[in-house]
Amino acid sequence: MKVLIIPDKFKGTLSSREAGEIIASGLSEGYKMVSDIDKEEPLVTYVRPMADGGEGTLEVILKGMLQGSRMNDVNVISTEAGDPLGRRINVPYLFTGNKAYIEMARVSGLQLLDKKEYNPLITTTYGLGEVIMDAVRKGALEIVTGIGGSATNDGGMGMLRALGYLFYNSSGDEVFTIGAASKIKKSDKTAVIEKVKFTVASDVGNPLVGKEGASMVYSPQKGACKETVRKLESDMHSYADLCERFTGRVCRDLPGAGAAGGTGFAFMTFLNAEISPGWKFLFETAGIEKEIENCDLVITGEGFVDNQSFSGKLLSGVLSLAEKYSKRVWVFCGDSSLGNTQISTKKIERLFKLTEFAPNRFVAISEAGRYLKKISYESATFL
Repeated sequence: MKVLIIPDKFKGTLSSREAGEIIASGLSEGYKMVSDIDKEEPLVTYVRPMADGGEGTLEVILKGMLQGSRMNDVNVISTEAGDPLGRRINVPYLFTGNKAYIEMARVSGLQLLDKKEYNPLITTTYGLGEVIMDAVRKGALEIVTGIGGSATNDGGMGMLRALGYLFYNSSGDEVFTIGAASKIKKSDKTAVIEKVKFTVASDVGNPLVGKEGASMVYSPQKGACKETVRKLESDMHSYADLCERFTGRVCRDLPGAGAAGGTGFAFMTFLNAEISPGWKFLFETAGIEKEIENCDLVITGEGFVDNQSFSGKLLSGVLSLAEKYSKRVWVFCGDSSLGNTQISTKKIERLFKLTEFAPNRFVAISEAGRYLKKISYESATFL
């Protein structure tokens, strides 16, 4: 029996690699102890740590390249850029030929902040723009950027400023927040990026504005209170009007425009970027579809599973390909808000939650590895 394990990270507790290895270990040990299983049929597990455009994206891309015998063509570059609060940090990205791969979470990610620092009114994507400019100066003609896991809700304005776009208020003063901008100008810097092809790997398919938009759905996770959410939403509407008048491109309602606090919108509107679901791009890079076709059971997982998990994230990709090849799917997670009807409708054969085994949510998080191993071990009875 071939079991393909394709986990995402269990955010704040386990990396995708750690989660995958724990599941494989627990499942294999449990399989050996189940008396009614024919021991002549061995259990073979394949762990493929995965991401969907957020944290871990660079690792998946790099591993895919190395497996594809492109080791000598890949360089890990490091450059200095500002984090979401402008502090200078070293940011790695990949370079192969004239193509660069950037992970936004490494420079503008929520993972770079303490919880007390969360504030989408001031966090910026400027550092992401700095990394892009560094890649362009080094000769990149194509740039692929994974934009999940951001700490920002600036509509990509910070990134655009680093790329040479200038924003002004009605008095002609340069401004740095979306709510203050009423005019845009190009500088000489923008000429070099107009020759570059941009592809964005996004982990969500939300539009820029509205009840499913960046501010309404995701800014609370980044520190916004109800009053701040209302302000961000109002400011984003004005910002979208301004950007679309300037570029002539109307992108606010396109899937992925709301990704990374509106950074997807900036990529599409100013850089004519192609938006691709992160899982789809990374599955192609790592050859995952072929592995799903050849396995008997697919296991995936993440920290929390809810309806957003089906909006361009890894789980939606796994389910899509598993259905294509008529494969069974199990999901391991820290917790889930899905009901039995939703689980059945999405064709998830079994969903295992750490919170069903741990005494409470805090223990499930603090001892995630222990309880994931226990669940994996006991799940072998369902093979």
